Amino acid sequence: MDKLRQELSTLHIEKALDIATRDGAFAKEMYAGFGSCKEIVALDRSDKMFEKGREKCAGMPVNFVIGDACHMDFEDNTFDVVGNSLHHIPDLAALLAEMKRVVKPGGLIILSEMYNDGQPKASLTHWILHDIDCTMHTIDGIYHHPTYSKSEILWLARNAGLTVEKTLCDLIDDPKVVAKLRERIAAVPENLKKYESNPAHAFLAAEAAWLNEEYEANGVTSAEQLVAFCRK
Repeated sequence: MDKLRQELSTLHIEKALDIATRDGAFAKEMYAGFGSCKEIVALDRSDKMFEKGREKCAGMPVNFVIGDACHMDFEDNTFDVVGNSLHHIPDLAALLAEMKRVVKPGGLIILSEMYNDGQPKASLTHWILHDIDCTMHTIDGIYHHPTYSKSEILWLARNAGLTVEKTLCDLIDDPKVVAKLRERIAAVPENLKKYESNPAHAFLAAEAAWLNEEYEANGVTSAEQLVAFCRK
């Protein structure tokens, strides 16, 4: 995410927070951008992907912590920067209120969300794959909100009382990420077998066919994220 890194490179950061970190991918991007940073706290409600995250962030001051993003055990005004994606957390009002609480006065809140309108062609392939995952997770009882439009993302920020200072669209340009996306695309037909008796299977099959068409026509790269830089 070169554009994000360029924006972050001018900041002097002592402590940052990455919420819903999963494998620490966004924490890694933040650290790569900061001119200096003493610690990044990578928070998630599950440690399922922490081992992978520690490998990804090896040598970086990233501390993986289990916690509830809507009820965080951090004091007020703790972090210089707080970053998060929204679509994995159901109670956005509580989440955004907590983000505002733990960021320092004058600190930065970064919302980074895949968007559902206007993805470039190779990025659209990833977006379709993500939408298939979202549907399967929902069937399995895992909260995974469908992607928002750009205007919805900005509305969510402003509705929470945040001031949106700047936005940009960026993506992770990493051959390892692209290779993983190819593996995931290849696994879709086998993954869909689990849902053959589910009423949503016809929808999943149609999306899988669309995914295959786009992949054959345009290949795949990571989907673009709308990155919003906000202040409380």
